[in-house]
Amino acid sequence: MLRATRRRAGNSLIEFTLVGIPTIFLLISIFEMSRGMWMYHTLASAVREGTRYAIAHGNSCNIYPNSCTSRIADVAARIRSYAVGIPPDQIENVQFSTATRTITCATLANCLSYSGTGAVYWPGGTPGAAIDVGGNRLAAVEISAQYRFRSMIAMFWPGAPAVHFGTFVLPASSRELIQY
Repeated sequence: MLRATRRRAGNSLIEFTLVGIPTIFLLISIFEMSRGMWMYHTLASAVREGTRYAIAHGNSCNIYPNSCTSRIADVAARIRSYAVGIPPDQIENVQFSTATRTITCATLANCLSYSGTGAVYWPGGTPGAAIDVGGNRLAAVEISAQYRFRSMIAMFWPGAPAVHFGTFVLPASSRELIQY
């Protein structure tokens, strides 16, 4: 009887090894994929809200004299407030575009303190100047950004160094029209 019990205990260990370890890896993989999707959705939502803020506060930027009071730092602050869980210094290649100009910041943290010459106000230029959109009454505003998602799954990949994390670039962009 004692030998039969020991033999069954060995079987349980082998069964757990064959089923339990892949199941744990599957659960970790599902968690990481979910975390990546959450980060992407959060970034996309934050960029969309920044664009919505720009079009709602940019409606006076195309009228001469320009009374545009929206600044790059204001739009960046709106993006930061909606990018819950993503530090501003990890949101990279933030680009603010209109029909006439493009402003790029290396990170969102740089945009929060943006003070470029003559380009502080956005989507308009300096106060008093109108956006030239070729006579159109619709001006397109586009914001894009990237986030480098570092996944822990790569640690379990055969041959990966012990501290290597897989990195995936998650891009997000939003384009809206300022309607007058």
